[in-house]
Amino acid sequence: MPTVDELVAIKERVEQELLGRPGVTGVDVGYKEVGGERTDQVAIRVHVARKTDDVPHEERIPEQIDGAVTDVVERRYELHVATLELDVSAQADTTHYATLQGGISMGPSRVIDNHIFAGTLGAIVVDNATHARAALTNFHVAAVDSGWHTGDRMVQPSRIDTGVVPGDEFGAILRATLSGNVDGAVISIDAGKATSCTVAGIGDVRGSKAAALGMAVRKRGRTTGLSYGTVDGIAATVNVDYGDGLGVHTLANQVSIAADTAHNAIFSDHGDSGSVIVDSGGYVVGLLFAGAGASTVANPISAVLSELNVSLCVGKSIIKDIKDGRKDFLKDKDFRKEIQKELRKELQKELALDKRVKDIRDVFKDREHGPGPDPDPGPLGPGGGPGLEQRLRAVEDQLSRLGGFVGPELRPDLVAPLTGQEPLTDAETGQLRAELEQQVADAVAAKAEFDAPPA
Repeated sequence: MPTVDELVAIKERVEQELLGRPGVTGVDVGYKEVGGERTDQVAIRVHVARKTDDVPHEERIPEQIDGAVTDVVERRYELHVATLELDVSAQADTTHYATLQGGISMGPSRVIDNHIFAGTLGAIVVDNATHARAALTNFHVAAVDSGWHTGDRMVQPSRIDTGVVPGDEFGAILRATLSGNVDGAVISIDAGKATSCTVAGIGDVRGSKAAALGMAVRKRGRTTGLSYGTVDGIAATVNVDYGDGLGVHTLANQVSIAADTAHNAIFSDHGDSGSVIVDSGGYVVGLLFAGAGASTVANPISAVLSELNVSLCVGKSIIKDIKDGRKDFLKDKDFRKEIQKELRKELQKELALDKRVKDIRDVFKDREHGPGPDPDPGPLGPGGGPGLEQRLRAVEDQLSRLGGFVGPELRPDLVAPLTGQEPLTDAETGQLRAELEQQVADAVAAKAEFDAPPA
C-alpha cells in the first residue's frame, strides 16, 4: 500500500487531467468513504459537483491509479462569505468587541453592487515590514472583488451585523492576495484600538503547525461560532468560483476539514470565511475560505504567513509556560524561529535607545582614530552608571536568562569586538553598531516581558 507521501506524488502527476473532467471540483489525498461513512483507508479522492451513475465510461474515475486506491466524493465548493442587501436585519455574532481578536465578525465598509458583506477576523498578526499589529482574514472577505484598493476601510462587526460606518471602522487593507495557494488579506489596526493574541472561545494563539491527516481541529467563526472537526484531506487542489470580475480560481496544496458530527453538523458556513483553524493545543494550521456541505477547505497557514509577509501574534500563555519550566514545545524548530522573531518585533518598539546609542557611537568614533585602550564612555543613562563594557556584560547576563527564545546562536559576543586592537573600518563600525543596538533592544525588552505577570 502506498504511503501518504507516495499518494500525494501520484495525485500531483494526475490531478490536472482529473480536474479537466466534467463536474470535477477538486482532488486531494484523504480518507476513503464507504456508504457515507469514513474509513481508515487513505486514497486519492476526486471531488465532484454531483455523484451520479450516468457518467460516460471514458469520464469515469478508475478504481486505482498507479496502484493507489481512489474515491469519489460529492463536494461543490462555495466561498464562505456572507452577503445581503443593504437594508437587511442583523444576524449571527453582532458583538462590538472593545478588544480586537480572532473569531469575530468583520467586513468591508464599502457597498458593492448594493450589497454588504460579512466574514471573520481570523487572528491578530504582526506585519513583518513595520512590526505593527494587524488583522488577518480572506481576500474575498476584505477585498471582495476586482474593484478593491489598498486603504479600503473595514468595520467590526460587519455592516450586516449592525456595524456602523464610520463609527465602527477599525482599519484598512494593507495587502491582499488571491494566488494559487492563498486567499488572504492583512488589515491595519487604527491607533488606540486594543488587540489580543487570542481567538474568542478558544484562547491564546500559540504558534503554527502543518496540518496532518486525522488531526483534531477547531475554529471560531462569525456565523457558526465554535465548531470542531478533523483534517480528512491534505494536498487538496480545488476549483472555486469567485464571481464576476474574478471567475473560477484553482488553489493547490489546501487542507480539507470534515465536521466532527458529535459536536456540530457542519464545520463552517457563509460568514465564517477568514477564520483560523486551530489544533487542540492552540496552534494554527489553516485559514478557512470555502466549504462544501459539511466539509471545509483552508489555506495552509505557512503559505498564508509567507505570502502576506506577517507572523502570528502569540498569546502570553507561552511566556507563562516558559516561567513555569515547560519548554518541550521549543524542540519544534519552526516554532522556535517564529517565537524568536515575534519577540524581537513586538518588544523592540518599547525601548528608547537614543542616549545609549549616542554613547556607543562616541566610543566607535574614538576607536576609529587607531588602536589603543578603549575609552570610558561614561554613564549610559541619566544620573550616571557603569562603563560600556560593564553595561554590555550585564546585557549578556540578561540574554543568558532567555533560554530557548534567544539561544547562543542569536547572541554574538557583545564585548569582544570592542577589545581587539585592529582599527575598525567604516563598514565594520556600522555593522557592529547595528548589532549592539539590536542586542540591547532585544535583551532589555525581552527581560521586561518575562518579568511581566501573565495575562
